[in-house]
Amino acid sequence: IVVAPVKGYEEFESRTSILNGIMEALKDDSVSVVGVHGMGGIGKTTLVKEIARKVKDKLFDSVVIATVTQAIDIEKIQNQIADSLGLKFEEQSMVGKAFRLRERLKKEERILVVLDDIWGKVDIEEVGIPLGDEHKGCKLLLTSRELNVLSNGMDAQKNFP
Repeated sequence: IVVAPVKGYEEFESRTSILNGIMEALKDDSVSVVGVHGMGGIGKTTLVKEIARKVKDKLFDSVVIATVTQAIDIEKIQNQIADSLGLKFEEQSMVGKAFRLRERLKKEERILVVLDDIWGKVDIEEVGIPLGDEHKGCKLLLTSRELNVLSNGMDAQKNFP
């Protein structure tokens, strides 16, 4: 099976070195949160979609992508991740959905969760994403226009421009 590159993605030297750096960070067992930052329109989303395509089945069994946007809606993020996993929520509350999502994500041995277009702190616990000691096989790849959102708000251990 040949997987086509993401539409609009073009390889050039500076982008290749960033892509390779992100791939290395995702392979690093001591890193669970990786961030990509830069001005609007420079290709962060396209880059992380290309990374998602490259790591699926090689580094991770599953890759899910949720778009956050300026108005952070935890329930919308939960629903996007659940839809990608084929999970149907029976729970009505956000807390119930978070618990169910966390349990479902833990069933994936190696999973990459991409949160695209973050404008402020997203409470990962509230969403239901298990990280660190709770699930060492779960990694988070984030995009934001602001470095401080990634490093301070989201505790990204590695950040790439």
